[in-house]
Amino acid sequence: MADTLFGAVASNAAKRAALALMKKGKTKEQKKIIDFFYKEDACCGLIKGSPIKMDEYRGMVAAKADSFDHKRRAMAMIGLDESQISEIAPIVFSDFKYRGEGVEIKVQDGEAVSTHYCVTWIFFSDVQMYTYSLTFSMISDDVVEFTNDFFYTDVTCLRTQHELCEKIDLSNGCGCIPGQTDAEKNNYIVDSLEIIVPGATYSFSLRNTGGVERSIQAAKAMVREKKYSI
Repeated sequence: MADTLFGAVASNAAKRAALALMKKGKTKEQKKIIDFFYKEDACCGLIKGSPIKMDEYRGMVAAKADSFDHKRRAMAMIGLDESQISEIAPIVFSDFKYRGEGVEIKVQDGEAVSTHYCVTWIFFSDVQMYTYSLTFSMISDDVVEFTNDFFYTDVTCLRTQHELCEKIDLSNGCGCIPGQTDAEKNNYIVDSLEIIVPGATYSFSLRNTGGVERSIQAAKAMVREKKYSI
């Protein structure tokens, strides 16, 4: 029993050291979020669990997203004013990013979140469609913004994609019994909008709600109308 407990202590000590290294230079909030994604409870009490819960994390993400004033940033970066994008109302949607380097996913009670979040705007002028996306990390200061513009005549397809992604989480149980591995299936859903043009496909994360779906259908109708009337 003493050897088993020593093995658990050593394993948990390594985990604590890795977490401490990951937190170097991070803000107080970023450190909490690192704990949220990487800490695990252990029955022997050697590792203390995350100090925040799922709802609290979602609130932190929403607050950070709002702090960017992303519509103003989008219009400034694209170089538009309101008079140029009055064909139909702009579309805004957002969701966690589930793919890419450095993205960590956590699933709890069937609800998936990740360390990265993306906000996208789509604007419509008389001849072009413009997109702006802002992706930010919750565990670093990383922010990525990019824009695209598409002539309606070049748009081959607008489509939504709904994916069920398998996620199997492995753990060593409580950490006290070497070689004991538990497996838990935590599948999650990924929704996205794809804009397809000759030679390229652009994908944007979204949380598919009734309002978003109606806006996308309006955008599809707009593209069809403009594509064949210009």
